[in-house]
Amino acid sequence: MGRRERPAMERYILTVTLNASVDVACTVPGFAAGKINVARAVERVAGGKGNNVARVLRRLGARVVATGFAGGSAGQFIVRDLERRGVVPAYVEVAGESRSCFAITDPESGTVTELREPGAEVSAEDVARFTAHFTRLLDGADLVAISGSAPPGADAGIYRDLVEAARSRGVRVVLDSSGAPLRAALGARPFLVKPNQAELSEWAGAPVRTEAEALDAARRMRETGPEWVLVSLGADGALLVGPDAHGWRAVPPAIRAVNTVGSGDSAVAGLTYGLAEGLPPEELLRLAVACGTANALTSGVADPDPAEVERLKREIRVERIGA
Repeated sequence: MGRRERPAMERYILTVTLNASVDVACTVPGFAAGKINVARAVERVAGGKGNNVARVLRRLGARVVATGFAGGSAGQFIVRDLERRGVVPAYVEVAGESRSCFAITDPESGTVTELREPGAEVSAEDVARFTAHFTRLLDGADLVAISGSAPPGADAGIYRDLVEAARSRGVRVVLDSSGAPLRAALGARPFLVKPNQAELSEWAGAPVRTEAEALDAARRMRETGPEWVLVSLGADGALLVGPDAHGWRAVPPAIRAVNTVGSGDSAVAGLTYGLAEGLPPEELLRLAVACGTANALTSGVADPDPAEVERLKREIRVERIGA
């Protein structure tokens, strides 16, 4: 499905979405469970965290190739939607139907309710075909961003295998996952991992509530393999920890959030774009937080306005911490 061979184009950022979806975002004022609700606005996009990253990267001006598994009519929509947005799809077709996910935003209460299908099961043969396909795509990739969950049927070590394949070819990997796939991949030494507060708590086996706890847990995570760890803290910004003794903290301006769905993926896109552009750590962090914050100001899913990103960069405070 999509283009099977390595696209004939200049070097690109490669995004990986193994459990891609059709994301349906609904705005429902006064949403009430157990009752008939009328949506005021509905948007359908090629979803899954890696596809969200791909869309934002394209808006920032990057050349992007998106890969993963896709199947059925939903998979066809995913490929067409990516093409329409200027992303080159390079998906591996599977027999099952790609999933759909629903996000219901209530602007009156400020809540978001999400419904997610588990996704189509993939076979060992599907995984082998994808791994070979991914390896070929690495030939033209400057960076790889792997995001989201693994599909049913895939081994928890699938991200570890992809990271190892990329590292063996000198391609840096940004990884945004959680649970067993994240734990398995850390030892393969992805260049950067981006847990949020809940994911970091799960990995650490204890609640991470304060900045000091987040900094300590991020440093311990870094010792397991990745060179850099960025912890997203929602409205409180983010922390970045690397090889140096100190880290960085970014604090965004206070905003009135319209929709936070896709803000973490927007931050990953900012990170990945900044790495491709060779930004220093503090500017990398500034761009990531600006992208995540800009997304929260829009009603779309992972759709930050580049002009808003530039404006927010000037308002974000970045400080050294823990030296």
